[in-house]
Amino acid sequence: MRPASLLLLLLASLLIHFHHHHHRAHADCEPATCGNLTVRYPFWLGGGGSNQSSSLCGHPAFEVLCSDDGSSAASLKGSTLQVRSINYTNSSFIASDTRTTAGNGGVCRAHLNMSATVSPSAFTISRRNRALCFFYNCNGTKPSQRGYVNATSNCSTPIFAYLAGSYNWDSPPAIATGQCSFTYTPVFGSEPEAMTAANYSRLLNDGFVMEWAATSVGDCSGCTASGGQCRYNSATAALACLCPDGNLQRSTCAANGEFQ
Repeated sequence: MRPASLLLLLLASLLIHFHHHHHRAHADCEPATCGNLTVRYPFWLGGGGSNQSSSLCGHPAFEVLCSDDGSSAASLKGSTLQVRSINYTNSSFIASDTRTTAGNGGVCRAHLNMSATVSPSAFTISRRNRALCFFYNCNGTKPSQRGYVNATSNCSTPIFAYLAGSYNWDSPPAIATGQCSFTYTPVFGSEPEAMTAANYSRLLNDGFVMEWAATSVGDCSGCTASGGQCRYNSATAALACLCPDGNLQRSTCAANGEFQ
């Protein structure tokens, strides 16, 4: 084969490779759906059968798995949290813990440690939630103050519920516990009339609000406004902006600082 023909063949091969890489870079991380949930940066849909199966699509802690059992339930990978809805505008989402929502006996497991369920480095439990408290191991006694309700349900030991004020991860509610052990979990009632301890089961099922710091995932809106698509650069643990020319910029397509 003559040198000129070989050069043309090489150039054609490079163009095909660039086109394929450019197309995959754009297509692989398009917004995806899981049931009624739209998944996009900083979240990404992992697992088999997803075109978002790359951590370039979002922050590793934001990987969402879509169930394959026909329920189309989305969960945060590595946790027992089910993602019910996402508000990308105010960087928050509604989650519920499958351990306390599964079946009528969910309340029997409500004393599980919530702090072990989520990654505090990526998410925080919003103080917009209320603290739903549960009392157990009461040594034959029961709370007698107003507002406490019997939540034993199908549990093997007596449990009582009480709805306290704003949820605070670091500080338990200042309430009378008597001789009982107690724990508390966040709940977010969208309907004010449901915000009573008597509705403990519904409150557990409706879930609670979690938030993430917009600064931790970069200025995605700035990237998209400049014509780019938001990606995650694992080497720098920061946002990368994929521009129409196929290059990754550090913030926006109008900015300098291309990744090498």
